[in-house]
Amino acid sequence: ADDAEVLRRAVERGASVVTEPTEMFWGDRVSRFRDPFGNLWWIHQRVAEPTEEQLNQRLHDPEFVKAMEYVQSAEFFPNR
Repeated sequence: ADDAEVLRRAVERGASVVTEPTEMFWGDRVSRFRDPFGNLWWIHQRVAEPTEEQLNQRLHDPEFVKAMEYVQSAEFFPNR
């Protein structure tokens, strides 16, 4: 199963999405969920193999800057 499928199955079983699948500059797509017991889980899937030059370009690409901001801004345990 791919990362999105793993996340979908976790949600079916009562998990809450913390971050949607998001491709990061280094080539992984990441997402996070909190299970019904409060544990935080990360899902990673390798989706690209950027060269060193591509990594430097992607690091400053507005799309990937926005992706990093989104992942870093997540509330792991929002107030209930």
